[in-house]
Formats: sequence, structure tokens, C-alpha cells
Amino acid sequence: MSLPLSGYRVIELAQIYAGPYCGLQLAHFGAEVIKIEPPGAGELLRKRPPSKHGTNYGFLMLNTGKKSVSLNLKDPRGRDILFRMLADADVLLENYAPGALERLGLGYEDLAPRFPRLVYASSKGYGRDSRFAQLGALDFTIQAASGIISMTGYGDRPGVRVTAALIDTSTGMHLAAGILAALLERGRTGCGRKVEVAMLDICMPAVNGALGVVRDGFKVRRLGNRHPTTCPCNTYPCADGEIWIYCLTEANWHQLARLMARDDLVTHPDYKDHQSRFKLVDQLDAIVGQWSSTQKRDDLVALLLANNIPCAPVREIDEVAADPELPARNLVRDGTIADHDDIKVLGSAIKMSGLRGDEIPPHVPELGEHTAEVLQRHGISADQLDELRRDGII
Repeated sequence: MSLPLSGYRVIELAQIYAGPYCGLQLAHFGAEVIKIEPPGAGELLRKRPPSKHGTNYGFLMLNTGKKSVSLNLKDPRGRDILFRMLADADVLLENYAPGALERLGLGYEDLAPRFPRLVYASSKGYGRDSRFAQLGALDFTIQAASGIISMTGYGDRPGVRVTAALIDTSTGMHLAAGILAALLERGRTGCGRKVEVAMLDICMPAVNGALGVVRDGFKVRRLGNRHPTTCPCNTYPCADGEIWIYCLTEANWHQLARLMARDDLVTHPDYKDHQSRFKLVDQLDAIVGQWSSTQKRDDLVALLLANNIPCAPVREIDEVAADPELPARNLVRDGTIADHDDIKVLGSAIKMSGLRGDEIPPHVPELGEHTAEVLQRHGISADQLDELRRDGII
């Protein structure tokens, strides 16, 4: 079955999360994604613990459907091989530390004159025009720099980070969108261009409300699970777990009060609107929590949803992992690496009509698994491959 990017070729010089996640999206769309890794240890994340069959769990999830070529780019012969590969590639994808590829003569300004149709896609922490351009960055450091940590947690304690790699994955998706736009433009003009996404920049839409508040002279406080303009809003105890309840509208609040058999709260002036209720948020949370604690979580979720009250079960991650909807929706698939068929890999979260989301093989490549295949396609003989292996180039 033909996929949207069938026939496109991507050279991935990426590591850890943001870049590889972008490459994964392109692979799901049908592109041939060739991952370049250093000989020996491979990409930085590949062998880091925790691991399964010697490969990091995150690496397994982020690199399914790709091809792996081991290539020493610090050696001129390795770079010459890369140039051969770029001659028929559509995209170069990279998220190396600032200046790393430029020092090897592999920056955009180096490659654009030689490969004018190439889309050069780059993810960095702060962007090349930022005063912090030369700083390395990780998801957690960008959480700190963006203000996200300062906004997260409880007011009587230091701010905390979000454990999930939300910035890395969002950066990868932004970069994939930029690549697709550049490829569309190239179809009209015949010319590629550089696409850059800074991790800090993609945080600004997420904190836009807080930016507006502080610009008007107000302070953003850490409120835990509460919301300054929506009350009640919190996690509440159940007989067998926790539930999240979010009374977005006054109608939600009125319906919740009736379900709790507390119609008196609807007419009481102290609870007349969100702002009034938030002044008594401790008292109100105690009332809701006392009611919710007597009921089973899933029964309460069903009751609230039947009454159009936004809510969700607070699930443990092992409960999420065991959810039959993940394989049913091809979000997590059974995969393979080497001779092992007991790993899990990520499917695509983007659903398209006529596609199931399981079109690409759920195989994670071993380091250099496709080196011979790809290099022979570019005119390198078996004898030359042997020489390159002996010299540590592949």
C-alpha cells in the first residue's frame, strides 16, 4: 500500500528523543529513514539502561521502521560516503549539539550549494539566533528555561518537572510539520531550504496564558492540580483509586452539586461562580473528596460522563500499558529486533482514512544492520566494505 511519503528518503543524524521522534513520524508516513550511527556503540540512547535485549526501551520505541547505517563521520571517507547518500536524499534530519556538524563541514551552509534540493531539518535547544544558541539542551533543561517548572507543583514547595517527554515529542512533531511544508514548497520551486525548530520556542504556545497574565502585572502561582478560573478542579479520592474532575462551566458545577445531593451549594452566594468558589477551594475540595471517596472510580467516571461533567480516571502507568486499546488502535505494536520478537514499538498517533497505522514493519534495526545494503546501493563494492570495516569507518 502506498503511503503519503513513499519514495522519499530521509538521512537521520539524530539522537535521544526529539530528532528520532521526528524521523519516526516520517517513517510512519512511508519515507525510507536511514539512521546514521557511529560504529561501535551506536547512537547515544541505544545502549543506555534500562534496556531489553541490550537496547534501551526508548530507543526501541523511537526507531522502528528505520534502517541503520554505521558510519564514522569524523573520518573524511565516512563523510564522502554520506555525500553519496545525500545525492539522492530528500531530507537531512539532525539534532546534534550546536556546531557539531558545522565542524565536520556538514552544516546547512556547507551542504546547500552542493545539494540544492535537500531539505535540511534541524532541532536545537534555543535556535541559532538566540543568545543561548551554543548551549546544549534536553527536555528537562528546556522545562526549566521555559518557565514550565516554575509553574508546576505546589506553592509551598519548589517547582517540579513533568516526567513525560512532552517537549521532545512536541519538538519532533513541529519539525516533521516543517519538513512536510518544505517538501511541498520544493515541489513547486525545485529548491530545498533549512527548517529549524527550537525546543524553547515550541514551549511558548503551551505557556501562552501565563505569558499574558504576567505581562498584565499579575503573578503566576503554583496551584498543584487546581485551576485559578475553574473550580472545582482537582484529583479526588475514590474507594479504589483517584478521579480527575474538571467543572469547566457553571452547568457542570450545578450538575455535580445535584449528584452530590448538595443543591444548597448551587444557591449559596459563597459558591455562586468560579471566582467565589476558588476563595473557598480547600473547603469545596473537601466536600467533593468526601463524596467521591465512597464510590468506585470507574463507576464514578461513568456517572459523571453520563451527566456531561468532564472527568477521567487517574490511571497508573501499568494500567495504561495493559489497556487493550493501545494494540487495537496500533499505538503500541509487537515488534522485533535481531532474533527477538518480544519487544514493543510505537505505532502512529495520526490516523488517516484508508490506513490502519500498522503499514510499516515493526522492526527496530540493530546497529549497522543495513550498512551493506545502503552502501552497495551507492556503488561501494563488497571488497571496499571489508576495507571500511577494517579501518573503523563502518
